[in-house]
Amino acid sequence: MSAERSRVAVIGDVHLDLGDPDVEPFCRMLQRLAETCDSLVLIGDLFNLWIGDPALQQAHQLEVVDTLRAIRGRGVAVHYVEGNRDFRIGQAFRGDAFDTVTDAGLEQSVAGRSLWAIHGDLANLADRRYRAWRRLCRSGSFWFCFNLLPVRLRLAVATRLEAWMRGTNLAQKAAFPHEMITDYASGFAAQGHDAIVLGHFHVEKHWELKEGAGVYVLPMWKRRRRHLVADSRGIRFEGFEEV
Repeated sequence: MSAERSRVAVIGDVHLDLGDPDVEPFCRMLQRLAETCDSLVLIGDLFNLWIGDPALQQAHQLEVVDTLRAIRGRGVAVHYVEGNRDFRIGQAFRGDAFDTVTDAGLEQSVAGRSLWAIHGDLANLADRRYRAWRRLCRSGSFWFCFNLLPVRLRLAVATRLEAWMRGTNLAQKAAFPHEMITDYASGFAAQGHDAIVLGHFHVEKHWELKEGAGVYVLPMWKRRRRHLVADSRGIRFEGFEEV
């Protein structure tokens, strides 16, 4: 079991870009959440593409990382669950901006409830093309070849990769796979978790499983500026508004 928390915020796909006007509002939201939460969990795709290599960090990424580093320095736990647009984040930022980096899911214990947070990119079993790509791009041989490239070429390849990823598998992205997500979440509920929280699908949804656990799908932050909060009052979606 994870350490018991009093208030946890879970943030889904943010998808920030270089020069993005949403970078500063997002950092302000993180700072505000850190005033009332003792744990922040980001469940992947913080940027449209993020590679855990110090030589490849761009200005918008450094700004957000600096904010997360400062929040963690104040004693707030900050965790990252890698998404499909994140690569080797742990080797660069675990123990620095993040307490934990994982692609296998993360448990948070809040007010006696077990909350399981995972990106959700493996929930859709029909998306075989993506699953094959995921195996390839997370293999050691892929990164051995990538790291042989000079830094400037690595940046160019990463930029083209991000553009390619935006346009792939549009048919799979068109429909929300409710039944597959239900089956996927039921496996975690069977392990004793009371709430399963996913991102990846960019829509806000909540339903209850027959096992009694709740499923929460987070929307894309840039579109709705909403996140999930868990505390003694329960689990709920909340919005961010500038003051």
